[in-house]
Amino acid sequence: MSDVDLVEAVSVLRDEVLDTQEYGDRDPPGSEFFEALLRALTVGGDSVPGLDLTLHDAVARRLAWGDSEEVVLSDAELVFDRMIIACQRAFRDPADQMVVIEASTLVAVTVARVVSMAAVARASRDRAARLREEMAQRQLREVLEKQKATIALLESEIKDYR
Repeated sequence: MSDVDLVEAVSVLRDEVLDTQEYGDRDPPGSEFFEALLRALTVGGDSVPGLDLTLHDAVARRLAWGDSEEVVLSDAELVFDRMIIACQRAFRDPADQMVVIEASTLVAVTVARVVSMAAVARASRDRAARLREEMAQRQLREVLEKQKATIALLESEIKDYR
């Protein structure tokens, strides 16, 4: 099957793979995975230019809107699993199946890499925020100790004055 025919055949599987009936007119979770799969099949080859950037944007958007890393990975895994089942059912030629499975694997690995980079970045931001908070607490304790010492000194001077 030609690359164009293969992309069209895979795009027909979209509703089945994404289980769109449950979500109505909004994009179901994992739709970015499926769209990236279509781009990967369209371009072909071992390396898909722009796949990282587009997936990075889609995953970053989901994370910014409150989805956790686990949810994003779970959605990608679910779409991957459904795609493999649909691919085995829809394509009789093992070569076509392998092309789709390889592209799906490439997209799944890319999603995992983008999510892991986002998790590492979030963890480093959280650690920096925690360190800033600890430093602020330490400075506050020092200021309070100085004020306590000053108050104690003033109280002893007042006692001596009386």
